[in-house]
Amino acid sequence: MQKYFISSDNLLENKITGDDAFHIKSVMRNRIGDVILVCDESKTYKAKIVSILDKEVSFEIVEEIIGNHELPVFVSIIQGYPKGDKLEDVIKHGTELGAYEFYPTIMKRSVFKLDPKKKDSKLLRFNKIAKEAAEQAHRDRVPKVIDICQLKEIDFSKFDVKIICYEESAKNGELVEFKRAITSLKKDDKVAIIVGPEGGIDDSEIEYLKKQGFTPASLGKRILRTETVVFYCLSAIGYEIELEK
Repeated sequence: MQKYFISSDNLLENKITGDDAFHIKSVMRNRIGDVILVCDESKTYKAKIVSILDKEVSFEIVEEIIGNHELPVFVSIIQGYPKGDKLEDVIKHGTELGAYEFYPTIMKRSVFKLDPKKKDSKLLRFNKIAKEAAEQAHRDRVPKVIDICQLKEIDFSKFDVKIICYEESAKNGELVEFKRAITSLKKDDKVAIIVGPEGGIDDSEIEYLKKQGFTPASLGKRILRTETVVFYCLSAIGYEIELEK
């Protein structure tokens, strides 16, 4: 059953507009009487389609869906901006795995150079990817892609647990910090995970982040691609704190 995030106003008016209306009509090819899920990031409802127009779909509420599909902690991904379309995959699959928000971050070893004229369009695309992934995963909220920023522009004071994914830690024999961090998580903790771009994290950035309260942590003995690290971390967190022992 397809899920759609809509505004509170549209929920009150029992209608779906814009790209979602097009998706219902032309992609899913739904018909009157079909049942979908609608959500305003507060509550989710099972809804029956009652009319389909070119730019608007009307529905009636069938029942409220009770349940929580979110991780019990809030994981923010500070992703060193990678090459190509890798960031889109990080946002898409990171959303499926429960990330709370994303910070695409220009770091010293990022090859990507931001064109200020394209910043707004990129953010719109990134947030659209997050919305579609959240709908596919039946999440209760859509993660936000906050901004494309520099590392020192981020306020880290709000986080309870701060982890740097750092391959040099494994080379130095450190193999316990990540596990120690995720096994100590408590409900509603705010977690920051920093992932470097393809070239890794510069030593000066590591020192700066340590002063901000971050702990460098290895993810095992193998070197992961930058776009793989987020999936590893979120999967480990979900396994540790969400699945029943």
